[in-house]
Amino acid sequence: MEVLLIALVGIAGIALLTTYLGQRWKLKNGGDVESEISAEPIEECCGAHEICETDLINRMSEEIIYYEDEELDAYKSFEENDFNDDQIDEFREVLYSLKENEMEGWLRSLELRKIELPSIIKSEVVFMLVKN
Repeated sequence: MEVLLIALVGIAGIALLTTYLGQRWKLKNGGDVESEISAEPIEECCGAHEICETDLINRMSEEIIYYEDEELDAYKSFEENDFNDDQIDEFREVLYSLKENEMEGWLRSLELRKIELPSIIKSEVVFMLVKN
């Protein structure tokens, strides 16, 4: 019982710390994002908002959008560590052919199609998302 209580306090402490550090980082790098949000609907994401309205609509959609990656449907039942080098290169080819604003849609498309990314490609995607 004591171990469970200590674990819960530890998790709460970590959550508090990451929230605090995230807020400090956001203020240091970009100022108050909420003051920049416009009430006007936009046609295309301009990059000035933390979340674009079009991205939100795409995330809620259950429609599968293909990004010239129909061949990846063959990997529907694969786990992230089941891929060989040639198969990983197929994912990498699609990933690096995407435009910057298509990456989240592609990831959503793979999720809806129940296709798991190879672990090395997941690392590359995280790096690309953090870089942008």
